[in-house]
Amino acid sequence: MRDLPIGQVFDWEDVAIAMPDQIISSAIAENDQFDFTVFGFGAGESISTEIVNTSKLIYVLSGQLMIEHGDRLSLLEVGELLFLEEGVRHAIEAKTHTVFQQIHIYQKEEKYMINKIPHNETMNLADQIDVLPNKKASKALVQRKDLTLTLFALDAGQQIAKHTATGDALVQILEGEAGITIDEKDFVVRAGESIVMPAEIPHALEAITAFKMLLTVVKASE
Repeated sequence: MRDLPIGQVFDWEDVAIAMPDQIISSAIAENDQFDFTVFGFGAGESISTEIVNTSKLIYVLSGQLMIEHGDRLSLLEVGELLFLEEGVRHAIEAKTHTVFQQIHIYQKEEKYMINKIPHNETMNLADQIDVLPNKKASKALVQRKDLTLTLFALDAGQQIAKHTATGDALVQILEGEAGITIDEKDFVVRAGESIVMPAEIPHALEAITAFKMLLTVVKASE
């Protein structure tokens, strides 16, 4: 993953700063199958109506984002996500200084799963999974060979044992507080914070309190 701190806790507003009268973007990962970008929009900044021949995920990290899509008008606030199907006409406007993530998923020969979230409807990402007593829960949102997005919910004290991944793994804490070990270094990551666990480096997670996270894993395309 490019332009992100690796192996340290960070805030997305430090990656894509929302400045007056400007649109600032930073490419996080891309290949010929998908692209992942974070944007900072000054209040009132907009992207005019466009039709993109890909599926698009928009996830708001700070501020408020108004999206006109088809015959709908949706206001996305912090923690809310909108999945736009291929070919949907849409326009974007920041109502306040806003930071958001955008992922385009190109429909190539490989089939991918993105059927566990509503299409063309605003939703709160953390509400899509529940914390269960003394359990770990997961819900795959996107599954591809080169990109996965998965929600996790762990009750307090639950752990994910030390392991390695073949791609960089971005943890975004939606609720609660997690203890994360990368190699031999320990971190505490709280709601609204993120950390990248680099590929091929052992890492483990423990729920300091019950927590929910979005895990995005980017692997090299074949």
